[in-house]
Amino acid sequence: MSSPRYTFGRYPAVRIVLFLIAGILLAGWIGSPIRIAVWVCIGVTAAYALLEGVQSRKISRNRTVVSSFFYLLWITSIGFLLMTLSLKSDDQRSLSEQIIHVSPWESVEMKGTITSSFYNQQGIPRSDLDVEYVKIGNMEVEGDGFKSRILLEEAFQTGEFIHFSGTVIPISEPRNPGAFNYKKYLREKGIHTQIRLDSLIRKSSGAGTFSWLRLRSNALSRIDELFSRENRAIAKALLLGYKSELEADQKQAFSRAGLSHIMAVSGLHVGFVVAPFWILIPYFQTYRYGKWTGLTLLILILWFYAGITGFSASVMRASLMAVFLAYGRLFHKPSNSINITASAGIVLLLIDPGQLFEVGFQLSFSAVFIILLLLPVLQHRLPYWVRVKWYGQPITVMLVSLVVQLGLLPIQAYYFGELSLISPLANALFVPWLGLIIPISLAAVVLSGLFLPVAELMNMPCEWFLHGLNTFVSESSGWTFSWMAIPEISFLLFPFWVALIMLISNYRFKRARWRWVIISLLLFCSLQLQYIIKKLESAPLQVTFFDVGQGDAALVSTPEGKHVLIDTGVWRPGSSSAESVLMPYFKANQISHLDAIILSHPHSDHIGGTAGLIGSLSIGNIYNSGFKYDSELYRSYLRRANEKEIPVHKASAGDQLYIDDSVLFLVMGPDSHPFGDDPNEHSVVLYVRYGDSEMLFTGDAGREQEQRLIHNYGKLLDIDVLKVGHHGSSTSSGISFLEEVTPEMAVLSLGERNRYRHPHLQALANIHRFTSNIWITARDKGLILRSDGKTIEVVLWH
Repeated sequence: MSSPRYTFGRYPAVRIVLFLIAGILLAGWIGSPIRIAVWVCIGVTAAYALLEGVQSRKISRNRTVVSSFFYLLWITSIGFLLMTLSLKSDDQRSLSEQIIHVSPWESVEMKGTITSSFYNQQGIPRSDLDVEYVKIGNMEVEGDGFKSRILLEEAFQTGEFIHFSGTVIPISEPRNPGAFNYKKYLREKGIHTQIRLDSLIRKSSGAGTFSWLRLRSNALSRIDELFSRENRAIAKALLLGYKSELEADQKQAFSRAGLSHIMAVSGLHVGFVVAPFWILIPYFQTYRYGKWTGLTLLILILWFYAGITGFSASVMRASLMAVFLAYGRLFHKPSNSINITASAGIVLLLIDPGQLFEVGFQLSFSAVFIILLLLPVLQHRLPYWVRVKWYGQPITVMLVSLVVQLGLLPIQAYYFGELSLISPLANALFVPWLGLIIPISLAAVVLSGLFLPVAELMNMPCEWFLHGLNTFVSESSGWTFSWMAIPEISFLLFPFWVALIMLISNYRFKRARWRWVIISLLLFCSLQLQYIIKKLESAPLQVTFFDVGQGDAALVSTPEGKHVLIDTGVWRPGSSSAESVLMPYFKANQISHLDAIILSHPHSDHIGGTAGLIGSLSIGNIYNSGFKYDSELYRSYLRRANEKEIPVHKASAGDQLYIDDSVLFLVMGPDSHPFGDDPNEHSVVLYVRYGDSEMLFTGDAGREQEQRLIHNYGKLLDIDVLKVGHHGSSTSSGISFLEEVTPEMAVLSLGERNRYRHPHLQALANIHRFTSNIWITARDKGLILRSDGKTIEVVLWH
């Protein structure tokens, strides 16, 4: 008991993979030129070789330490070089790809093979194409292969060859903080171009040639034949790891139920594939070349299964581990699960070091290491009589799920911001059945090509299982207690979590236990110190102006953590700013409650997202101008607010909103007296002051309301930031008003190429007389301002 269980000496593969990762991270951080990486690797290699060459036969401790240092430094330099080469290859795009990239909206002709087909969140088909031929303008290139995203109206099958003409569509970058970075997402997939298919010239199945894509497409088609419409998408994800047909709300529901891992083909699935081989191992050992024959057969079986599942990181990791374990058993070599897992990581990182930065790779290996390190310790604490009872397996499954959920907490918090609370229960209910369901379903898929009626009969229990699984997931994801949002975490949490895992895994070894206790306490104290320093810093006021197109939406976040949303953006048939812009930002920043929504006036470009927000967030109060308006959108948000028992107040000039003691929210308009029948001229005008920083939000106020503001407030209108009225139209931003306001910064919220031709040149000219610091959302994207009460700074987020 005196010797710790986990030491570097016992796990050489762990040591190698850690230093390989260090080199990869270093290259990703530095981004060094290729020649520097090559010379670093050559220099370290030469130093290590020279050191080994001049060593005397007499071994000393110092020589061993120096030699080990250079050996590990050499491994780090290998990772550094491989990642640098990977980064370099991403930059060196093919000639045709570069020309397409700089030719937006140009016509192009292409040929290639569909590598994947799927539907986006709006149910619109999309495909990825391996491009084999390009013609753009007078340039024709063949064999200059690269990947491209194709925008379609009709879905193609994976593996089909297509020849078409289309239009180059620029890949959009995020226009608001917290928005999904579609351009980065495609870049990580090696896709830098996007083409809209305008006319299909030719399509063929490419029969007669072998292709993993075609093989996978055939398997997916057989699943379509076997499973009902409601279960097809889940069956494809469960059996083949094909998740493209899952809708966004389905993926979120499985994540909140803690069951998303069963749709990532991994060790569980690979175990079922190799189970028959495991039984036949003694048979292979009886023949002269039986061991190598058996190992070769296993590799071919796993390679085949990995191919039809898309060679994902999880299935490759599990397949490599299975091969290593089989080798040890066939040739009577001692095996160690931790070393084997680390060895699988080494192989995958040598093939593609960029996998280190993929969330699937991180989750897959982290989960396995956590199970290997913690589960034996926790199982040892379970009474023996519990382990041997019929309920021992469900309890073990719940224990594994709990261990993995807690162990992966920092990664889940960093990437997803959510943690499933019912994961242990969900896994105990469904995971034990997968040992029966997956083999039967895979056998049915294979059999369906020969005897479809028999395969359908065999597959009936799987249909019932998936129906129950889908029902449970859909229901449980709506339970308020089934999941919780995780706030933004400090990077120090990662090493602290690792230290805790090592502490638990070495708990029975006194010397190692106290070592990890000390490390854990030091990291915990560092976390607390960081928290205290952050609390002592003066909290800022932050204002986020969203780019919602031709509309308005701005969020004021106060030093006390209150959130006030001024207008909610636009509404269009089938979508609104709530779903496309505001909710992604709120989710990214863990905002689940708005203390107030202030609606300047009832036009759809200012209240468009209100109804959607009422259904998605907790809201304290809603304030509007009190102007009655005949529109279904206006009546809809009032009706939904009434259903949710959210108070709706009329805001009038002179009202003060008591939301945060350190921030003054003063309503300057509209007047209590009606003035004409134009809702714009009755806009809620809000004055916000924090310390010496002053801002004015004017809605769609026109020249008439501007004159009333001058008459009522005069020099009190002098502010720092002006949210320009009516999107910079000719009916706002009069000289007399600007002379009183004298803004140091002006923000205009409007859509690119809008039909109103905003902003008007005269309005811009008027504003420019007082400040050259003008921000236009159509040009500059969303804008974040931060004030410490003395100065206002622009926060760079893109």
